[in-house]
Amino acid sequence: MRRAISTLGYARSERLHPGLLDHLVSGGAEAIEIFAARGHFNYTDRQHIREIGNWFRSTGVTFHSMHSPMHSDEEWGRAGEPPLNIASAEKRRRIAAMDEIKRAIEVAEHSPFQFLIQHVGTGGEEADEHKLEAAVSSLEHLRAFAKPLGVQLLVENIPNELSTPPKLIHLLRTGHFADIGVCFDVGHAHMSPGVPIITGNATNTCGPGKAQLIGLRPCPCCAARPMCHRFCWRSSGRRDRRCHPR
Repeated sequence: MRRAISTLGYARSERLHPGLLDHLVSGGAEAIEIFAARGHFNYTDRQHIREIGNWFRSTGVTFHSMHSPMHSDEEWGRAGEPPLNIASAEKRRRIAAMDEIKRAIEVAEHSPFQFLIQHVGTGGEEADEHKLEAAVSSLEHLRAFAKPLGVQLLVENIPNELSTPPKLIHLLRTGHFADIGVCFDVGHAHMSPGVPIITGNATNTCGPGKAQLIGLRPCPCCAARPMCHRFCWRSSGRRDRRCHPR
């Protein structure tokens, strides 16, 4: 299994720069997911895109994926901007969300990456048929935009009624999205009471021959203590007491 890590732990507090990426690699990362938050990685700034792209090219480390933007500003919505929501019942908000997400996808023109991790709805959001239809429409547009750039969409389970594992599978089947996969976030699953964790062969969840990507996020303590990921990975899938004291 290839060791990969997200820059999420730094997304609220630090601008992404080559030194930070070097730090992650020194801890054992072989592939990296960049969290697309304007105050962290400004995907609208060509100079910033070039700086990060040059680092990936010079090091040979894999730019594995990008986490889709959750806000359009640099302050995580603290100034009052609502979060981006591709399942919004308001068409105007859906279009604004898709436009912002497309700006992040365009990074692949200069710095290729394979996957875009996409939320469906916002935290705690309730589900209904109108939101399902809105999400299907948004994913159709985003998929069409991303495919020529070599980017595959992966929808992620988050704590809301639209994004439980069964609801995501229903969403993908409803939209006949044979080329959209699933990023399974273990931490989010533990934040969602009553959500069953399905184990076993997942290759047929969206149709014959369709393999799902299982994305494992760093443990909660890694976000607070970034160097701790060294110990998490050494545990080879078991809980490491140095990282998770009882």
